[in-house]
Amino acid sequence: MSNFLWVLFSIVGYIAGLYIMLKTTPMLLARSYDEGLFMAIAAADILGAILAFGGIIVMLAVFNANIFIKIIDFILLIGVMLITARLAMFSLRPRYATRTNKISQIAAGIYCICLVVAAVYCIVQLFIS
Repeated sequence: MSNFLWVLFSIVGYIAGLYIMLKTTPMLLARSYDEGLFMAIAAADILGAILAFGGIIVMLAVFNANIFIKIIDFILLIGVMLITARLAMFSLRPRYATRTNKISQIAAGIYCICLVVAAVYCIVQLFIS
């Protein structure tokens, strides 16, 4: 397969992953953590993160860590970091008027914080190795 198609599929996967995370993470807040629907939504959220990070790693692997690709991956990782930090702040802020579960808020917030930490770790590893 040509490199153009790999990059195209990577960018589509990245965008789809971020879109899935943006749509599914707020849905976690209204569910109890022991419901089956919470687990299905959380699995979709994890799939979104896998797609987003996978799109970045595939481009890095196809081009053997070229400096231009490292810069593009850095920009994409900044995008992941900003979106997941926004989702973490959205999940962890107190809600008094709406119907949310506190444990679900904490679980979704910790998950988003872990994604921010993973993005920072990937940025560091991108330019160290």
